Amino acid sequence: MDIVAILKEGIEVSKKNYVIFFPTVAVAVVLAVLALIIVGAGAVSTGLMGRGGMQSPGAFMSLLGAMAGGLFVIGFVGTILGLVAHGMTVGMAKEVLDTGTTSLSSGFSVVVSHLGQLFVASLLVGVIVFIGFMLLFVPGLVASFFLMFTFVSVIVDNAGAVEAMKKSYATVRANMNDSVVFFIAIIAVGAVFAIANLVLGVIPVLGQLIGLAIMGIFGGYASVVAVRVYTEMEKTAGAPAGSPTMKS
Repeated sequence: MDIVAILKEGIEVSKKNYVIFFPTVAVAVVLAVLALIIVGAGAVSTGLMGRGGMQSPGAFMSLLGAMAGGLFVIGFVGTILGLVAHGMTVGMAKEVLDTGTTSLSSGFSVVVSHLGQLFVASLLVGVIVFIGFMLLFVPGLVASFFLMFTFVSVIVDNAGAVEAMKKSYATVRANMNDSVVFFIAIIAVGAVFAIANLVLGVIPVLGQLIGLAIMGIFGGYASVVAVRVYTEMEKTAGAPAGSPTMKS
């Protein structure tokens, strides 16, 4: 399998079907705006406290509690919206590879029909990877590697969460060389996007929003490539999943 060629094809397909980027970009921007509102409100309140408007320790602790609560809500909402956005991009990527086109409505329909299994898969994979990273990092990296196609399998194979995890493991193990190359390549591409995000992050507000949008674009692109690689691996193994060819 030519992973480099697939990465290049992914760029062309994504450019011609840029609607794939909308879910992840929209979630990134919405969460960034919410975070800015909470941080900004906290900064204003802190300024008022410094001018004598709220000088008691109790008032200060109340302010910190309110900000922490707001950030927790953002984190929770972000997790749910991120799950929906990722599921939509995978579903839309599969449709693009099958038919050459896609839409937000079809992506939303796909994610709604698989939302329960995506949630369970996200929880299970998240716990496993978290525990792995707590155990001297390497086990978490290995878990991420073998479970990297779990979400793709839920959508492409219409599999349950546990079944999708097993299929991801089996697919990676049966295509070890290609899986290693793809894993390293997608991390490298993600690192480039992350650096761009950091550079833009020094620009107040606008740069940060653009940077987050760029990371959203990476999310859509990664979904296209992951679905393409997974279906190709399944085709090679003699058990097709989705479309074996990329259409644009």
